[in-house]
Amino acid sequence: MKQILQRIKRRLIKSQLARSDPAALIRRGLRWLLPTFRRAARHSPAYRTLLAEAGVDPATIKTPADFVARCPVLDKSNTFKRFGVDQLLCDDVPITSLASVLTSSGHGAGGFALGLSTRQQIRNTSRLVDLGLEMAFAIDRRRTLLINCLPMGVTFSSDAVCVANVSVREDMACAIVQQAGNLFEQIILCGDPLFLKRLCDYSQDAGLDWRRNRIHVIVGEETFPESFRDYLAGVLGIDPDDPASGLIGSSMGVGELGLNLFNETRETVALRRACIRDPALSNNLTGVDPAVSPAPTFLVFNPLRTFVEVINPNVHGVGDLVVTVMDKATPVPLIRYRTGDRMQFISTAALREAAAEVPGALTLPSLPLIALHGRATDQLPGRGHVDLFKAAIYHHPAVARHLTGAHRISIKADAIHWEVQAVRGTTANLGEFANSLRNALPDQLGSTLQAVCLPYDEFSYSKTIDYERKFVYWVP
Repeated sequence: MKQILQRIKRRLIKSQLARSDPAALIRRGLRWLLPTFRRAARHSPAYRTLLAEAGVDPATIKTPADFVARCPVLDKSNTFKRFGVDQLLCDDVPITSLASVLTSSGHGAGGFALGLSTRQQIRNTSRLVDLGLEMAFAIDRRRTLLINCLPMGVTFSSDAVCVANVSVREDMACAIVQQAGNLFEQIILCGDPLFLKRLCDYSQDAGLDWRRNRIHVIVGEETFPESFRDYLAGVLGIDPDDPASGLIGSSMGVGELGLNLFNETRETVALRRACIRDPALSNNLTGVDPAVSPAPTFLVFNPLRTFVEVINPNVHGVGDLVVTVMDKATPVPLIRYRTGDRMQFISTAALREAAAEVPGALTLPSLPLIALHGRATDQLPGRGHVDLFKAAIYHHPAVARHLTGAHRISIKADAIHWEVQAVRGTTANLGEFANSLRNALPDQLGSTLQAVCLPYDEFSYSKTIDYERKFVYWVP
């Protein structure tokens, strides 16, 4: 009976969100913003210190406009690097109520950050996970197996689907699909791009036929180009342009804030693919030249849970992503937290105008939309964007099959030097692969670009990829 009631509630919420107007949802969500702020100001010693240093009296923050105009912007350096967790922790949260601690990847500046959750939050998280899965994959109508291949001890709990937490073990994931896949009506794979590449290649060597199952993919940890989506689709038997086929979609989370803050939908994937096919559409919608930076990832978010800002915007509205999770029970409140990513809002009016220019029908998402441009450090100094290089790797699937996906970009003597790692055992045709990769890059990157494809063991950056750490493609 409990599961039936939860299923009915999920479908009701899904229906309500689908019928909502993004602006109306944002207005509804604002009612949770100030209570979240006041609770943090009252109960977090570290946040009280930060407010005092910024000259902010909490009693004077009476509107969302006050909040945006006057409250300080937090980041990993001025919170976790400066304060102990005991100072960041709200004093209304008993230590005995804490149920889990999740670390960030440690990839960005400032070292590690921590995401703490209470037992009640863990129970609520299962419901949020199931709601997200229902909205994306209709799990209430299909028996579903979720194979979680995320590293660093990231696990899922669910009241609606069967979960296999295999971490970065491609052999275990394939064995589960081969031996238990036919028990389910659909399978959802969850992992980061480099490991999903490894999983697909391993499965082909093992002779696994993915087409026997209905497959979806949730891609996390980092941004990826459309050529990578196409690479996965080709192996897994998915047609990204067919609404009846499986969905390959990204999910963006921040360890200290939450595992899923933004996500792609079928509508946003269709929009991005339309932008890839028509660079003028991408430029009109985002103001970004596709020759300098690829089409951004279009993501939606739930404004009833998350307050999103962009600060320090450029002329196109692209700036630093700042997030406030509106949860009055969180142990460590991170108010106006800068994630290190670049984004811009896409208005409903601009979206309608863009959709009208696309041949065929583009369905508009019901949730608010952002365009994610990757990490702030992904932009090379006047030389393009890291994702342009990722796109080149998967431009020719036959070439990508011989590459791990790992690569390193550096600037030496005013020239771009690009080193790409081949898979184990590939030593022939490396020069041809390098030429193919270089030709897949935009001409605007310059004639001085040098590309080299190296045997697996000669690639000096993380020779043995353990998939437990985010890979560093470029060091500013």
